[in-house]
Amino acid sequence: MKRVFSLLIATLLFLSVFCMTGCKDSQEITGVLRVCNCEDYIDESLLEDFTAETGIEVVYSTYGTNENLYNELVINPNSYDLVVPSEYMIEKLAEEGRLQKLDFTKLDVYNAGLSPYIKQRLDAMTFTVKDGEYKDQSVSLSEFAVGYMWGTMGWVYNTYFVTKEEVSSWGGVFNNPTLSKKITIKDAVRDSYLVGLAMAYEDELKQATTNEQITDILNNVQPDAISKVGNKLNSIKHMLYGFEVDSGKNDIIFGNINAYVAWSGDAAYAIDVAMGDAENDDGTMVEVAVPLSYSIPDEGSNIWFDGFVRPSGSSSQNDEAVYAFLNFMSRPESVYRNMNYTGYTSMIAGDGTEEIEVEYEDGSTDKMSLFEAVVIDWFDESEDQDPETTYIDVDLSYFFGGAAGEFTVTVSEEAYGRLIAQYPTEDIVKRCAIMNNFSNQTLKQINGMWEAVKCPTFPVWLIILIIALVVLLGVLIVLIKNLKSIKTFKLPKNKPTAMEKRGYKIIKIENIDCK
Repeated sequence: MKRVFSLLIATLLFLSVFCMTGCKDSQEITGVLRVCNCEDYIDESLLEDFTAETGIEVVYSTYGTNENLYNELVINPNSYDLVVPSEYMIEKLAEEGRLQKLDFTKLDVYNAGLSPYIKQRLDAMTFTVKDGEYKDQSVSLSEFAVGYMWGTMGWVYNTYFVTKEEVSSWGGVFNNPTLSKKITIKDAVRDSYLVGLAMAYEDELKQATTNEQITDILNNVQPDAISKVGNKLNSIKHMLYGFEVDSGKNDIIFGNINAYVAWSGDAAYAIDVAMGDAENDDGTMVEVAVPLSYSIPDEGSNIWFDGFVRPSGSSSQNDEAVYAFLNFMSRPESVYRNMNYTGYTSMIAGDGTEEIEVEYEDGSTDKMSLFEAVVIDWFDESEDQDPETTYIDVDLSYFFGGAAGEFTVTVSEEAYGRLIAQYPTEDIVKRCAIMNNFSNQTLKQINGMWEAVKCPTFPVWLIILIIALVVLLGVLIVLIKNLKSIKTFKLPKNKPTAMEKRGYKIIKIENIDCK
């Protein structure tokens, strides 16, 4: 009996161990959150604080481009619980049925803090899902995404070499010959396509009176528009220092260029670093003082949004961790720290009631609203005005959700460019368009144009010389290959006589003296 009882206990122990090991994955999923974000796009100390507060471990990964992220989700849709693509990629993923809708009843912190302007723009981005769970449904971007960061695209420029008038349009800097080889544009087809469109349709954009008209022009992907963009980009190529994605910040700080097309977050970073210590290519720190500013051309520009979305392969067992994290990242304190670290602008405006604690370099602290912390504390110059300086009152109430004039900051003309890199005015954003996702066929055509633009071009005389050398080389090769087959002929030393022709051989010739 004892033996039977012992066997029974052993069997139960074995089954319990087996169950624990077999169920290990499902238990870990509820305690682990897998997040993938763009590089250098979060204050990672926030992840540690989230784990300390909730006990949920965050496995954090980064991706290089939206396209890299897309490929990974296609290959393995179960890779992550949350990812952070840009608006056009969110649209593409949702259209293909690769995203889950979010339950906004579980996002009370996010709902309370989201900027009303941002909510309106996200709601207005509508499309039809082509595959998956929501196939044939007409949806908006806001059903799939929790807003993260947003911004614009414009010119960062050295105010010593480039005038405000030249950067008030996309094509202005290319009319100044002194800026030749001192300009860069993005090595990204979508961004540079928009720049080309804005230059090709400059007159139409300046005559447009509504955001809908501007959006239509800046989303024109008809064959004639693609051709015009290619021609325009080719016409300014000789002025470029090159195409870049991330090197523009250092290039303008160290004087290699004087103007470059920049995303607003990078613009804010470059302007800040240009008046302090910068890291050189060799890793050494150098003190710099370069007068930089940011301008969004009058024709209009791109307005972009990045957001947290949930891949279709993410398990429902992880709901609690997902919504806890999204609410945590939407807290005003988290937003403040994240903006301070990344230089980009959060879509969270704050609910107006929650105060955050701000610590200064001298160790003192103060409590204030999010608007006071990220706008007034960083930019306001109303209390320290110089009578010889011109100041501007900038109303940001449209973003922070107040009545006109309620959220206003006073800045000098010199600091205005830095402010709008973080918070553009309402007049500016009305002239900025969200770029739609390109269809596969359209993307193929635009990529073809882009590859042609990036191919190097040479002077006509050099092309002719190269062709002549190639032809000459071909002739020489042919001659060398056929040298052995060319027959050689030797002429006889003496012309044969008539007798030799008849077959006689002359043995000796003597001179006979007839005398």
